[in-house]
Amino acid sequence: MEVRSKIWIEVDGKSVFGDGRIHLLETVAEIGSINKAAKELNMSYRHAWSEIRLMEERLGIKLIITQVGGRGGGCTKLTPEGKMFLIKYHRFREGINESVNKRFRKVFGF
Repeated sequence: MEVRSKIWIEVDGKSVFGDGRIHLLETVAEIGSINKAAKELNMSYRHAWSEIRLMEERLGIKLIITQVGGRGGGCTKLTPEGKMFLIKYHRFREGINESVNKRFRKVFGF
């Protein structure tokens, strides 16, 4: 038996990010396009863009840089702050499930 938990971070009682939004940022970074990342994650471009803007607003940092059109087409990249944010989130998230399971076994004896 294992326990699963969801973790998200809030600012002033409003959700800023959790695994879903982090996955969106990672997919944008990997693919280099908000539109393609949105399709990959089965969400609309508008929703993906809205989620990214919401995170930026509530965190007070710029997470992505977009380049529109041009010869090679547009692209989207994470800012240095966006990259560092992902690194820190993964450091934070590392081991959470193991800790929760350990606590569950201790309390319930499983």
